Amino acid sequence: MNEQKLCQAINLFVEVLLEGTEFVHREINQDVFKHISREQADLLKILKVKGPTSPGSLAMYQNVHKSAISNRLKKLLEKGLVQWDDCPEKSDRRSKLINITPSGEHILEELDSAIFNALKPLIDDIDEEHLHSIIEIFTILKSKFKGGDSAE
Repeated sequence: MNEQKLCQAINLFVEVLLEGTEFVHREINQDVFKHISREQADLLKILKVKGPTSPGSLAMYQNVHKSAISNRLKKLLEKGLVQWDDCPEKSDRRSKLINITPSGEHILEELDSAIFNALKPLIDDIDEEHLHSIIEIFTILKSKFKGGDSAE
C-alpha cells in the first residue's frame, strides 16, 4: 500500500473525527442537553455501544481520570439514567459494572435523532454509490477496531 496515501487517509480520518464531533456538538439542539451534560451524554453512548462497563473502562474511553467518571456516574445514577449491575465474573464479587437504564436509552434516542438531523443536510446529497462506499469503509474499520477480519 502506498504509504503517502495511507498517511493521508489516517490524517483525514482523525480530522473527520475531530471536526465531526465539533460540528455535531455545535449544531445539536441544546434542548437535548437540558438534563445532562455532553460528557454525560457521551458516557451514555459508550454504555449503549459497549454494554455494561466498569468505571475504569469508562474513564479510559473518555480519556479522563476515574474521579471525573465517578462524578458523572453519580449524577447519572441520581437521574436514573444508569444503574449498577453485579459483575458476571463471580471471582470478584466487589466488581460492579454500570449499565444504561431505559430512561438513559430514551435520552440517547433523543440525542441520536438530534445527531441525525444535524448530519443529514451534510450527507443528504451524496449519491448512493458514495454512500454505500462510506458504509462499507466504516463497517470495515469497525470490524478491524474490534479485532475482526476486514472482509466481514
